[in-house]
Order: sequence, then structure tokens, then C-alpha cells
Amino acid sequence: MEKYLFLFFTSFFAGIGLIAQSDAIKNLEKTTLKVTGEDFINNALTLAEWHFNEGFYEKSVEWADKAGDAAKKLKNKEYLAISLNQKGKSQMKLEGKRQVMKSKAFKSFEDSNSQTTDADLKLDNLLHMKTLATALEKKKDLEKIQREIALLGGNADAAAASNGGGGFLSRRKKTQEDMAKAQAQNQQLEATVSNLSKEKENLAKQQSSLQKMIAAKESAIQNMTAAQMKQQLLFSEQERLLDSMSFVGVMDSMQLAQKDMLVQQQQAELQQKQAEIDLRNSQRNLLLALVGLVILFGGAVFMRYLTISKHNSVLSEKNRIIEEERNRSEQLLLNILPAAIADELKANGSAAARRYENATVLFTDFKGFSAISKQLSPEKLVKDLDYAFKNFDRIIGQFGLEKIKTIGDAYMCAGGIPDDGAGHPRDVVKAAIAIQGFLDDWNREKKKIGESPFEARIGIHTGPLVAGVVGSRKFAYDIWGDTVNIASRMESSSDAGKVNISASTFAFVKDEFKCEYRGKVPAKNVGEVEMYYIGGLN
Repeated sequence: MEKYLFLFFTSFFAGIGLIAQSDAIKNLEKTTLKVTGEDFINNALTLAEWHFNEGFYEKSVEWADKAGDAAKKLKNKEYLAISLNQKGKSQMKLEGKRQVMKSKAFKSFEDSNSQTTDADLKLDNLLHMKTLATALEKKKDLEKIQREIALLGGNADAAAASNGGGGFLSRRKKTQEDMAKAQAQNQQLEATVSNLSKEKENLAKQQSSLQKMIAAKESAIQNMTAAQMKQQLLFSEQERLLDSMSFVGVMDSMQLAQKDMLVQQQQAELQQKQAEIDLRNSQRNLLLALVGLVILFGGAVFMRYLTISKHNSVLSEKNRIIEEERNRSEQLLLNILPAAIADELKANGSAAARRYENATVLFTDFKGFSAISKQLSPEKLVKDLDYAFKNFDRIIGQFGLEKIKTIGDAYMCAGGIPDDGAGHPRDVVKAAIAIQGFLDDWNREKKKIGESPFEARIGIHTGPLVAGVVGSRKFAYDIWGDTVNIASRMESSSDAGKVNISASTFAFVKDEFKCEYRGKVPAKNVGEVEMYYIGGLN
């Protein structure tokens, strides 16, 4: 029985509370429709929050929109941001097309963020946007939001850090309440002063009446005849004798009344002065409070500026590092692949193989390299190979050729790929002559210090081949076909210090270079191939 009574009274009082809350909401709605400006915005935001707490989310959205429209008219971005934040929270609660409402809520929080500079409100928006981006599977937006949260120093556990810009709104409300209290105090003081003034006027009226009565009596005495005056004097004497005590009492009462009036007047003046002092103190305190708020706001703005400057500096440094790494990666890729192939690989993720009908391939290797490698330490051997191949790279770069690869002491490059060029056979031959010239100069220096020379055989052939990128890791640009095999055969059939070319290459360069016919050499899958030594320019 007691349990049921408890439930009954609990339900009863809860119902009374809801009715009172409902009446408060209705009264505030009526009041809101009669005001404008910031008063309307504050009331509308309060109604939106009340409807939200009561579970009337559509009404909450409606009042948040009204507050936002009023803020737009006043061009008040902070109030607009708070309205959009409240609207987004209410939209998250709406039933129906959940994904649509989530998208709308995400847009409301995003718009709120674009309008505000308040860090707490930004963080609250970002945390709600993070939840919505996760639900809507907006991966790119989620990454951006997480970066912005990190910049603001927020985290997922700080979801309650802001209450829809409550910090800003509560500060505005607190200032308005303080000013309203000061105005109420001023009005109370003015009412007190007014009452004192009225009492002073009443005392003055009473004094004037007494003076009029005395004057009338004196006038009546002056108008009497001698007999009347004698009779009146006798009567007055008797009256004075009879009423002397009463008269003295009346006079004393009048004097006391005048003294009381004077005291009251002095007290009224003191109260008025005190009221004026209190009013000035209130105004001074209000002014100090406003100055303090301005200083705090200025300090917050300055700290915000310093924070943003610091973040911008860090971001700029990160962007510089990223740009340096990107340029370094770009350079490494260009060291591995031709520029055109690298661009295609970056754009498409792969590079298609291409066939070239007239490419010229150059092969080199060093005579007696095995014996040389046994004479030198590994460090010296690698150092000499590196020096030789770096100069080979320099020379073929001057003639616009493409390095393919090195295999041990062998070096391969080609002309006419990846871009066709009509002059590539002549450029390849010139590069080969320059390589032999470099080796001659280097070997003369090596002889002076007693080191074994690096003498190279060079072979060149012109013909069709296929070029492309192979592999998914450590990309390699390579060439295939009989042209490659024949160029290798030309190199192995050459003598140290010579440049041996095939008949197909000879057909392109015979008018520019002196050539010495050497006969034929068998080549796999081709048969016998005619060979020529390059002797110099015609």
C-alpha cells in the first residue's frame, strides 16, 4: 500500500512540475514575440534548449532557426554559431530518415564552426561532427575533423566541453543580469527620494496652513472696536488663564512637529545623498566589470592569436618538410625511371609497355675485370666502378640518352626511348666515343700511380625493341628484344678501347663517321650480322 501511495504522489508532483514547466515555456514564447534584437535571440535560444530538454526536438529546431535568422539580421556571428549548434543537436535526435537528418545535423555543425571564433564552441561542433562522420562513413571528413580537434587540444572524452556556446551566452546573460540589478537598485533609490520629497511637501503645506490661521486671527483682532477689544481681551485673559496649560502644550507640540519635520528633511537629504553615492558606486562597479570583461576578452583574443600563430608556424614547417620529402621522392623516382614513364606511373599506378621500331642500344664492359677485381680491395673496386659509371651517366646525359641498368661491370643505355628522336644513332656513337675518351684520360692517370687500367669494349646496334616497367616493388625500366641481344653481341665482339657497331647503325652514321668494316659475327635468332669499327669523324 505504501509503495502505491509513493508512486501516486511521485507521479502527481511530476505532473505538476511538467504543467509548471509548460506554462513557463508558453509565457516565455509570448514574451519573446514582443521583443526584438538580442533579447529575442536570448529568449529564442532558451526556448530551443527547453524544448530540447523536454524531448520536443522539432520545436527546438524551429526556435533555433528563429534565433539564427535574428542573428543574421544583426550580423552577429557568435549568436548565429550558437543557434546552428543547438539546431544540429536537435536534428541528431529527430526520427524519420536518420541518414538525412544526420547529414543535415553535420551541415549545421559545419556552418556553426565557420561562424565562430570561440574555442569551446568549435570543439563541441567538431566532436559532434566526428560522431556524425563516423556514422555517415565520411572517412576524408573524419580525418580532417580529427586533425582540427588535435589542433584545438580536444579529445573524444571532452564531448561535454561546451554546451552549444553556453560559455559565451552565459557570460552575456550574466552581464545583462548585473546591469538589470543595477537599474532596479537605481529605480528603488529614485522611488525613496520621491517619497521623501512628497513628505517634505506635506510638512511645508501644514506649516503654511498654521501661518494662515495665525494671520487670520491677527486680522480679526485688528478689525474689532475698542469695547469689543476690551471684552475680547477680558475673554482672552480668562481663556488664557483657563487654557494656558493647553496653549503651552500646543506650542510645544508645534515646536516638536517642526523639529520632527526638520529631522525628517535632513534624513531624507542624507538618504538621497546615500542613494546618489550608491548609484555612483554601482555605475563605477559596472564600468569596472565591463573594463574587466574587455581586458579578459582582449587577453583571450591575444592568446588565441598566439595559439593560431604557433599552429600556423608548426603547420608551415610540416608543409615544408612534406614538400622536401615529396621533392626528394620525386627525384629518386626520376633517378630510377624516365620522366615520362614516372609521370604515367604516378597518374595511373602502372606504365604500359611500348614498342620502338628504331632504338639504338649501347653496351659496355671492362676487359679483364675479374682479374682487376682480385687485385683491388672491395672498397677500392666499388669506388672505381662508381667513378666510372658516374662519368658514363654524365656523358650519356649530355647526348640525351636513357640509362637502362648496370650488371656487374656492364653498362647499358639506349637512344630513341622513351621519346623517339631521328638523330639518336649518331648521338649514341658520339657518346661511345666520349666514353672511350674519358677512359683514356683516366687510365693515363692510373698508370702514373701504378694502378691497373679500366679498358672498355663498346657495342652498338639499332633496331626494334620493347620497353616498359616490370615488378611491383623496386621498379625497373628495362628493354627487351633481339636488338638488345645483338648490341650485347657487338660489345663481346669488340676490342678494348674500340666502338663496334652493327650494319643497321652503320646505315645511319656512315656519312658522319669513318667506319672500318670487320666482317660478320653470328647472332642468336638473327644469323650473321655485319660489324664496323668507328674510326672518328669524316
